[in-house]
Amino acid sequence: MNAQYSVETVQPHPPHILLLGTQEEARMLRPRLRGGHFRVTHLMHLGSSTSTMTVRVMQHDVWLACCTCPRDVQQIRQVTPHTPLVIYSETTEEAHIVRMLDAGADDYVFFSCGKQELHARLHGHARRYRASLASSCDASRRAGPCSVLESEDQQIRLLCTERCVVVHEQVLRLTPIECTLLLTLMRDGGKVLSHQSLLHAVWGQGYHEEVDYIRVYLHTLRLKLEDDPRCPTYLETITGVGYRFRQLCTSMSP
Repeated sequence: MNAQYSVETVQPHPPHILLLGTQEEARMLRPRLRGGHFRVTHLMHLGSSTSTMTVRVMQHDVWLACCTCPRDVQQIRQVTPHTPLVIYSETTEEAHIVRMLDAGADDYVFFSCGKQELHARLHGHARRYRASLASSCDASRRAGPCSVLESEDQQIRLLCTERCVVVHEQVLRLTPIECTLLLTLMRDGGKVLSHQSLLHAVWGQGYHEEVDYIRVYLHTLRLKLEDDPRCPTYLETITGVGYRFRQLCTSMSP
């Protein structure tokens, strides 16, 4: 990444489809996704905190969910509010379709839908989602002072307003806590920040001993930022003290 980097220069990648369903549903759907130039990850359920954390870390363009209950849609929306969500179902009852859409689904596709139509729908959702993300991230660069922080080697660019980070020319979304934690570390790049100062800055003055909170979110940030999360280049652990972002960072004002 160089100083003239623009989000629009990011090279396209195959849409990443997160397939939510049973093993049987996945076996049925995978052949229908072949030939569509997709990258597919199968997730059986969101029934554990580990599964939820995995989804938060993943960068996916579209959910393709075989759920049948509006409550499941609402649970997905709690994990990922903005990623396109397509329901794949054999139920054709109009009232049910309306309930699923009202719960937060973006599209509803029947089992009888043709393969090419399914591909077109998924590509369309992925294309619009990526365009929206790139546009909002680019807008945040013009939002005002401190809206963008860039590492000294110009390989990490944090777009604060839109909660995304550009890593080696790839745009990755951040959760609110990930963004605040990374902002805090990059704003004081090169400086060691204690556990307590990070807890106060990210979670509030009422937090003092919850060091595991920091550890969990540093782990997810390393998965997104580091080439090798086990040997981090940017996010350093200072044993018994805290953490630091190793490089100085520059505020990119308009």
